[in-house]
Amino acid sequence: MNSFWRSVKMDRFKWMTKELPGFGVNGSQIRVISQPADFYQELLTRSGSSSKRIVMASLYLGTGSKENSLVQRIQTSLVDKPSLRGNFLLDWCRGTRVTGGVSSASTLAPLLDKFQTRFRVVMFHTPHLRGLYKKYLPARWNETIGLQHCKIYIFDDSLIISGANLSNDYFTNRQDRYVLIENCEKLADFYDNLVTRISQFSLEMDKAQEFSIDNSKLKSHPFEGDLKEFKQESSDIIQQFISEEKEKNKLEENEMSKYDTWIFPTIQMGPLDIVQDSEATVQILRSGEKSGRFTFGSGYFNLTQDYLDEILHKSESEFDLLMAHPNANGFLGARGFAGGIPHAYTHIARKFYNKIDKLGLHDRIRMHEYQREGWTFHAKGLWYYPPDSKLPTMTMVGSPNFGYRSVDKDLETQITIVTRCPELQEQLHQEQKNLLDNCNTVNHQEFDKEERKVPLWVKMFVKGARHYF
Repeated sequence: MNSFWRSVKMDRFKWMTKELPGFGVNGSQIRVISQPADFYQELLTRSGSSSKRIVMASLYLGTGSKENSLVQRIQTSLVDKPSLRGNFLLDWCRGTRVTGGVSSASTLAPLLDKFQTRFRVVMFHTPHLRGLYKKYLPARWNETIGLQHCKIYIFDDSLIISGANLSNDYFTNRQDRYVLIENCEKLADFYDNLVTRISQFSLEMDKAQEFSIDNSKLKSHPFEGDLKEFKQESSDIIQQFISEEKEKNKLEENEMSKYDTWIFPTIQMGPLDIVQDSEATVQILRSGEKSGRFTFGSGYFNLTQDYLDEILHKSESEFDLLMAHPNANGFLGARGFAGGIPHAYTHIARKFYNKIDKLGLHDRIRMHEYQREGWTFHAKGLWYYPPDSKLPTMTMVGSPNFGYRSVDKDLETQITIVTRCPELQEQLHQEQKNLLDNCNTVNHQEFDKEERKVPLWVKMFVKGARHYF
């Protein structure tokens, strides 16, 4: 077992083999997709070619022409291939939000009408949206309580794991990350099974866009009845899944040499007290060596205190932190209260920059802001370069933004890929280089610009509500 980890100069990371389920592949089975348009084309092509299963987990499905073309492609496949099944997992708050008279729910309802036994739509409803919150919080605001945020796209035995949602901007000019793993049936089964388990405590939609819980699978209810009972029952379902998959996909010493690449999935469900991913992330940050380097990206830079402590005080590795410039923030130009969100992230970033300054860590920790004309930034994850290595041997990619929402409020998943395949290492290196090439390194002068001044009300908002975004 040690020889694989030594070959990638990552002996300090070998705890993964004991603590996480592992899936061996060859590096040639993995392809890094770099452009939103290519991500969309991959979804279209594979929706048309799949014959066994199409499983999509996302925050929501958009309602524009591109999204409708994707749904049409899935419908055609279901017509042509009687053995094909389809399954969508979305968030209830976001999936039922009506814009221009349509929603994710209404866009998918016709497929439920046509393929009642082979197509499912389920939506996770956070258990903390109940009582007065559920009665009075309007659309959009109710999404602050908690969301289904996993982004998994399965086509037969291949899958794409990403941070991107299924909507037009993520198909055109919203930069995210997308990693395709080809012909890995065990990993596709893992994520198919995860979606099935989440579906057990989610609301199932019918063709009339009515929602219900399957009482044969769950005794409790996400927003009616006892909160503690629902959380316990749902948590037990996921804990059992984690235990089963860990046992089913545990690594033996002689297996590590069979493949040049290993994939370790992790899950985070703060509302259900599932903290596997955040614990693994802390361990990964802690495992970095002196003179090693992490490139660490977040679409919304609001790192938890645990992650901040690792980066500032415990890690000896170097860090290049990637985040959105206000002009590349998805909330730029939003109406009302949400219009202040880019200022809020500027305030958080400035405070972190001041800590680096105070501790004299600018040589070890650098901050970079993504800014590209006409684009927004939503990429997240990390890349690890061992000491004296010009190529990364590890990446984490998936849905978490490493903030309080990701850890405490939302359902998240990501994979850690460890590889000694030079071609895959080069792909990963080029991916992070492409992001950095569209970034400017942050300094005092940048934060002192007039347009970066943060309104007082935003500072007060951040102080009281930092855990909600």
